Amino acid sequence: MGVWEETVMAAAPGAFDRRDGRLYIEDCALAELAERYGTPLHVISEAALRQRAREFQTAFGDAWPHGPVTLLPAVKANYAVALHRILAQEGCGADLFGPGELEVAVRAGIPPALISLNGTAKDAATIRRAVELGARVTLDSVREVELAREAARACGKRAEVRVRVRPLVSSEAGSEPYGGMPQREVFGRYKPGIPWEDLDAAGAALQAPELDLSGVHMHFGRHTIDLDEFGHVIDRYAEAIAELRERWDGWEPRTIDIGGGIAHHADPHGRGGIATPPEREYPTVAQYAQALCGRLAEGLQRAGVDPGGRALEIEPGRSLFGPVGVHLSSVLASKRQQSPFPHAWMELDTSQTHLPDIVLERCRYPIAIDNEDPDAAREPYDVVGVNCSSDVLAHGERLPALAPGALIAFGLTGAYQDAGATNFNVLPRAAMVLVHGADSDVIKARETIDDVLARDVVPTHLQSPSGAPA
Repeated sequence: MGVWEETVMAAAPGAFDRRDGRLYIEDCALAELAERYGTPLHVISEAALRQRAREFQTAFGDAWPHGPVTLLPAVKANYAVALHRILAQEGCGADLFGPGELEVAVRAGIPPALISLNGTAKDAATIRRAVELGARVTLDSVREVELAREAARACGKRAEVRVRVRPLVSSEAGSEPYGGMPQREVFGRYKPGIPWEDLDAAGAALQAPELDLSGVHMHFGRHTIDLDEFGHVIDRYAEAIAELRERWDGWEPRTIDIGGGIAHHADPHGRGGIATPPEREYPTVAQYAQALCGRLAEGLQRAGVDPGGRALEIEPGRSLFGPVGVHLSSVLASKRQQSPFPHAWMELDTSQTHLPDIVLERCRYPIAIDNEDPDAAREPYDVVGVNCSSDVLAHGERLPALAPGALIAFGLTGAYQDAGATNFNVLPRAAMVLVHGADSDVIKARETIDDVLARDVVPTHLQSPSGAPA
């Protein structure tokens, strides 16, 4: 069994397959999708997305019997409106940042009561829009408390809000440093959340009649797969909730949001190579849910807060969307040198601008070749893209000699790739296609060069190409 089977196919069972050597997503051959829509191309499995959402809902529903559980997928991970329409049909809400992501949720038909406007430095207009809609606002500072009050008065309605806190993580959460920095310091530098020194002032302001303070929120990133570290953070979170009760005259949250943070079991983050399956077993969604929910309930009870009747919310992003998508690219050419040292390159029609997490998160995605000869000799290539930088998509990937037009698929690319894509070198962004059974539809159109240049304006005094300034 190869890496593709042990990662991509295992992460979304039934959605990805090989049939007589050809790669499939549901009942669509990837080669036929590439021929119909062109490459580079993002492809998403609708069945896998629904299955993944239900997996989260079941796992956390089983692990948190104390109250209702709601999935709030992170819009930032993939803001295709069609995908959030699917998730709305599955009973999901939305974790979102800023006016653009708020509009995605509105167009997707997500009920406002299931929308959580998160993020730092929110402006007055965005907060007012959320309050008008009936969405919740997660407050990040004392300043935002006052903006929420102003929005509520302007709208003539009570605003539902909650507060974001950063539990005081100790040095125990430091066994797996990220970027050379201990987890505790990474978490402490992370900008969201009301500083502890401001909590008393925030609590006083939150007693205003215009506001309904319904819950509390936190998020701890996925840069560890150690469930004990997550458990330590959840312990501190329970203590933070108890401290808020003491500071705020007995207030207790109706809703507790534990953010996202789980790495899916084939998450390529930070491995610098995925030539072999991961040596460590990634936790399943069920294991993650049991660990976090169990520690949260125990921590609340230990602090004298009854978990009974409290709603739980979870905000997966990469772990929800990542396994449900692939990125298709065609070989343009290959070349090799002997001097000054032997080296070979496989040149594709995609780039790091389409797969930005190769740079931002040091990811290396599993690669599969459509219709490859299993007996063909392989040698190491740097798989590279079309941008003017080094644009290395995979270092030293052992591949057979491939003719121009050969199709290569990058797995686990459903999250953050389209959302983080750029137009470096005036490169139009790729289309995105949704597969459902044997059918497929474009859900994000391919950009053209005219689209990329549409923002450019040439001032009147420069209209003549050969004219000199007066």
